[in-house]
Amino acid sequence: MSFAGSRSCSTGRWRARTRTLCRFVSPERRLTAGQVVRYLQGTKHVAFATVNERGEPRVAPLDGVFVRGRFTVSTGARAARLRHLRANPACSAVHMDGDVVGITVHGHATILEEGDPGVDEIDPAWREIYGSSPFSWGKGVAFMIVEPSSMWAYAFHPENFPA
Repeated sequence: MSFAGSRSCSTGRWRARTRTLCRFVSPERRLTAGQVVRYLQGTKHVAFATVNERGEPRVAPLDGVFVRGRFTVSTGARAARLRHLRANPACSAVHMDGDVVGITVHGHATILEEGDPGVDEIDPAWREIYGSSPFSWGKGVAFMIVEPSSMWAYAFHPENFPA
C-alpha cells in the first residue's frame, strides 16, 4: 500500500478530488509509510500554513519533527500562527527537497503547552535533537501537532528511500 492511501487514483471521490495530484504522484512515485517514517527521522524543515482571521493563508518556515506518525512544530507565545490556530485549527505542513521528495499533510493542529497531557511524548524527541527543551527557549512556547486528514508523499526515485 502506498502512503498516499489504499485508494487508487481511479476510484470515486479520490479521483474527483485529486486528478492533478494523481498525474504527478503516480503509483511508481509514491512512498510507503515505512519509507516516510524512516526518511522523516530528525529535523525536517517544513512550510507550515495557517489561516488568519480574514481567511487569508499564512505560511512560515519551521523545524518539523515527526513523532509517532505526526508532524510536530513549535512556536513562541507571541507568534501569529498560534493565534490563528486558536481561532481556526486548520493547517498544512509541507516538506520538500527540490524534485527529490515532497511530503504534504493537511489537517488540524492540537496545541500543547508545557505541562499539558501528551507533552511528555513529544518533548523528549525535541530534546534529543536540539539538546534542550523548546520550553526552555522562551516564555509561552507551545507545540503544535498536525492531526492529519490527508497526507501524501512523493519521490522522483522512491527506490532511493529505504523502508
